[in-house]
Amino acid sequence: MHPFFFGAIHHVLLVAVFAFFVLFAASKADGFVKILGNVLGYLLLIAAVLMILCAAIGPMFGGRTMGFIGTMHPGWGYHMMQSAPPAQPATPAQPAKPAPGK
Repeated sequence: MHPFFFGAIHHVLLVAVFAFFVLFAASKADGFVKILGNVLGYLLLIAAVLMILCAAIGPMFGGRTMGFIGTMHPGWGYHMMQSAPPAQPATPAQPAKPAPGK
């Protein structure tokens, strides 16, 4: 199982607990606040399910975002700066040699 999946579970649990409290508060409210609380609570639960789904199928795309981001310059990024060879110091210029025979 991909390591990102375990981090996603942590975030999903936080979102689900927050959704529970929003839905609980909405059940105690009246009128428009109750409707708004229910809508926000269910949106949070949908987001939690989508987070699990994305964490589960994300490794199938090989770390790519289905071609939407970074397609202009593939391979550019932070990892390229980490693997760049160290800069070499400039060599001093050699003095010009006179032409032979003069």
